[in-house]
Amino acid sequence: MSRRDALKLGAAFPLALALPSLGPFTEDANAEEHAFLKVRDKVPDPENVFFEVTFPNKAPIRLAGHFWYNAETAKAGIKCPAIVEFNPYRRRDGTMIGDAKMYPWFAYNDYLCFRVDLPGSGDSEGVLTDEYSEEELLACVQVINQVAGHPACDGNVGMMGKSWSAINSLMVAARKDRPPALKAVIVCDGSDDRYNDDVHYMGGAMMFDNISWPSSMWGWLAQPPDPAVVGEAWKEMWKERIDNADFWFKQWAGHQARDDYWSATAVRGHYGDVGVPVFITSGWQDGYKNPVEHVVTGLTALGKPVAGLIGAWGHKYPFNGYPGPRVDWLNYILVYWWDRWLKGRTPPPEGQWPQLPVWLGASKEPDKSTCDDEVGKWVAEDGFWQQRVRETVLYLRPNKRMGKKPSSHVTLLSSGKPVLDSEMLETSSWGECGNDDLPGNQASFDRASLYFDSDPLREDLDVFGAPVVTLTLSADRPIAALALRLNEVSPRTGASHLVCYRFCNLADRSGDLASPERVVPGEPFTFRVTLNLMGHSFKKGWRIRLALSPSFYPTLWESPEAATVTLHTGESEGGAASAITLPGRGVREEDKKAEALLPKKSAGVYVNPDDYLPILAEARPAETTRKASPETINGKPGILTRKVFDGGKYQYGGPLQGLWVDQVAEENFEMVIGEPLSLKGFTSSTAIFERPDQGFRARSETTTDVWSEENDTGGYVFRYRATIKAFIGQGPTEDQPFRTKTVEGVIARSWI
Repeated sequence: MSRRDALKLGAAFPLALALPSLGPFTEDANAEEHAFLKVRDKVPDPENVFFEVTFPNKAPIRLAGHFWYNAETAKAGIKCPAIVEFNPYRRRDGTMIGDAKMYPWFAYNDYLCFRVDLPGSGDSEGVLTDEYSEEELLACVQVINQVAGHPACDGNVGMMGKSWSAINSLMVAARKDRPPALKAVIVCDGSDDRYNDDVHYMGGAMMFDNISWPSSMWGWLAQPPDPAVVGEAWKEMWKERIDNADFWFKQWAGHQARDDYWSATAVRGHYGDVGVPVFITSGWQDGYKNPVEHVVTGLTALGKPVAGLIGAWGHKYPFNGYPGPRVDWLNYILVYWWDRWLKGRTPPPEGQWPQLPVWLGASKEPDKSTCDDEVGKWVAEDGFWQQRVRETVLYLRPNKRMGKKPSSHVTLLSSGKPVLDSEMLETSSWGECGNDDLPGNQASFDRASLYFDSDPLREDLDVFGAPVVTLTLSADRPIAALALRLNEVSPRTGASHLVCYRFCNLADRSGDLASPERVVPGEPFTFRVTLNLMGHSFKKGWRIRLALSPSFYPTLWESPEAATVTLHTGESEGGAASAITLPGRGVREEDKKAEALLPKKSAGVYVNPDDYLPILAEARPAETTRKASPETINGKPGILTRKVFDGGKYQYGGPLQGLWVDQVAEENFEMVIGEPLSLKGFTSSTAIFERPDQGFRARSETTTDVWSEENDTGGYVFRYRATIKAFIGQGPTEDQPFRTKTVEGVIARSWI
């Protein structure tokens, strides 16, 4: 759910793209820098459109959208299929740069491409109360029905999106009231299980994203509609959304187990309800890779049409994600997905990818930069991959070793000190060159954990799937979590490269995330942890390492009391030998087709967004910074992680009509060393929109604070406070207060 995509609205576009193999393009003087699809001669600026939606016992509201179209096709009176996307990230000043890279290409090829602001966001009326509410999904259904009846639409509709809009696309595909016009969906970086594979909880353990993301949305939804679209109603609309704003941490932290709040909209476990073909894609550096395998496997087992793709990149589409290799996905998805399901065309079989192409990156020295293409290979997988797994079991042994045979029974005690990983400041990468958000060298953080190394590999080992870790252990606290990391150790430098990880809550050791149970301190138990999906080639001479710790700042939210765990190696009375099982894969004949059809060097290509959203002026360039540093907190040694997402200050032409956009967001986490209850998250954001020549200026400022305390009965609680301040004025020194809203609350820490 990348708010950063929009915050980098004015960022440069560093490219290293090969020329496209299909379709029109313009060739730059320096062809190694970029090659763009040429569509502007037929596809004009998107046209604004409005939809009326109704909810039970409420007055109708108007949603704002726009759509790209082929002017020549429209002039000829030819009806086209439509593609629709819904999210709250402001389709004009928020996402138009990203949208303009791909939707004009689909429009050029005779699709109507609609982008719609969800209720209470962008230029739409109403209030957005949460992610994926019933009202949101009802709005999606109603708008799709209206799009199908648009005079220029032939009645066939596809739904797609990345992150938020990927998730609601899959949800609508599985609804009982799914529009008959909906014929297929594309899910990029989306989830079929929000609780376990989104930005909230992982294995029942709470991620720091569960604080940072509602803070981002608090700032996002505090921003005003544009009077250039909605007219004088913008002030009243802005007032309504601020007056009714709430801080979504309240419900996300208020549901710490996978209860009905989470399961009501989950598609996982309900694949039989999916009624249209699904294409699902993600990258290894993204946080949404698990759903690709789950959806492909689940729908294949039911005989439903599904295809997928997993590349090397982070939270981006395959054509513009980093690290590479990027893929010529727009041309492929046009012919082999949209044309097939929305136009009924049979694609040429010789260019058809395997059902699930997967990138296997090779062993490498750790590097936080995303900018380079990885070394590796494409392989062919499908929904039956589990039947071909060749398991490799490595048992945890004394002396920090792993081997193919279990050792005698030995107990090993973890440190109670926090693991402060300053080389992993995100749970996943945003996939942007220059962000430097990949995990760096993990060696020092491994040494602060319990870790176990294999012997140097005698031959290469290809792995695809989700490794399973079996652990017999005990903990000294009733509430504790674990961070498990599968790394590889360089034979040349000893550096540790993070390949795969997973957080888990020991209260969920039964595997039932809906029914947590406190740990009995000191009592051993055996449980299995399924790590995140991975695809990798471990190379000869490298060591495989498993590291685990009950602390992992900042990405894992700390338990209220510092915990230690006692790990049992070998078999013990009532306990299995602790081990990791790797899902090895053998070479397949189908791999040859994957390697032939997908590039080893970046071959992504897209529309030049400057054709639709030119930058007229720059007052401050965009910049993103991340830093973890020592800090004194109340006279004690602590650590501060500070991230600044500066979108810069730019004036945009085209549909934005000279709008100046100035956005900065800051995210901070701090903790006194050795006092996990002191962990605190606090954020701020400022957004300014103005057209000085038209007398329009609006400014929103937001802050959020989340922290924990011990209550009067000896339990623990979360506390939160969030504030919006909105201003209207003619200039920086003339802003007048418009609206203020503060919400605060207390939530019991039942399981976290």
